[in-house]
Amino acid sequence: MEKKFWKPSVTTQFKNCPVPFHMDTYRGCIYDCKYCFARDLTVFARRNSENKEFSYLIGNRPDLFKKWMDRTIKSPLNHKKAHEVAFKERMPLKIGATADPFPPNEVNEKITYDILKHLHEIDYPVQMSTKNPGVLAKYAGDFDSPNWTVNVTLTSTDEKFSKIIEPNAPSPIRRFADIKTLTNMGIKVILRIQPFIYPASMGDIDALLYCAKQAGCWGFMTEGLKLRIAMPKPEQELIQQIGDYLNIDLRDYYKQENNRTGGDYELSDEHKKEFLNLFEETAQRYNLKFLNGDNIKYKVGSGCECCGTEVLRNYKILGCDNKSKLHGVSNEKISKELQKCEVNFTRSQKYLGKTIGDVCNEMD
Repeated sequence: MEKKFWKPSVTTQFKNCPVPFHMDTYRGCIYDCKYCFARDLTVFARRNSENKEFSYLIGNRPDLFKKWMDRTIKSPLNHKKAHEVAFKERMPLKIGATADPFPPNEVNEKITYDILKHLHEIDYPVQMSTKNPGVLAKYAGDFDSPNWTVNVTLTSTDEKFSKIIEPNAPSPIRRFADIKTLTNMGIKVILRIQPFIYPASMGDIDALLYCAKQAGCWGFMTEGLKLRIAMPKPEQELIQQIGDYLNIDLRDYYKQENNRTGGDYELSDEHKKEFLNLFEETAQRYNLKFLNGDNIKYKVGSGCECCGTEVLRNYKILGCDNKSKLHGVSNEKISKELQKCEVNFTRSQKYLGKTIGDVCNEMD
């Protein structure tokens, strides 16, 4: 299988994200989640491919990534290359932004493993998101005190519902068991309840947080479901499968909420407050940190870093986003150099050529 290398990327989709520095060790995903926001990215990647059907695409090149790392460390600051500045500033690198870093094939290919080995050599801060923590658990013991935080995504404790919306992912019971294995090894794990599907999931909050606590998670994050306004028909059909199980027309429900952010329908602020407040109350009962990933204009949760990066060592964050301002992040933790960088990746062409700091201020 051909393997390509692509650099880490800095995105401008960070109005509420203090750590907008990410890469994928694989492209494409086999878990086939019906709500996946990144499905269109992998579809675009397939357009010029001879094989347009496969879900598991190509992997990264750890050897070339290592060369890029070494070259970047030695190079002077260049604000036209935001990804290099972010790396030099030790922004936590988010692995698994649009593709799970732990597909079953990782057991044999070990692409994520090799990338983590290179990052571990310089104690680089890493945040990973996955639905298959069992793969990581097979080799996490090879790393001594890794500078990681791991998000394990789970939307429901209902086995049948999970099978419908995440058909190829491990079951909730399996995921919690694998989380327990990781936390017993000293790996810092939070539960990622994303997307939270209102109103159907309101009754599952207590069970999710109880199981997270039992599995050894130190906290959890949540973000409500978002539905694209311009949704292609294949995606509409996938969303409809979720709605059929819940006996609700999700697209119609979200349209009636009358709340648009960019190109998405979202819940109304009233309904967001309802589930966020319930999460906050339940988090206190189980002594879990609550990290909010939703778009909201008031202070909620225990900090601005919604992905759990606060447990990492020696890092900086963007610091000009809304959440950082609401939670009052100290200046020592803010990367002024990254704010000076020109935007090098965005879905909105109007931001190209502007600095990241300027874009942050425009979004306020």
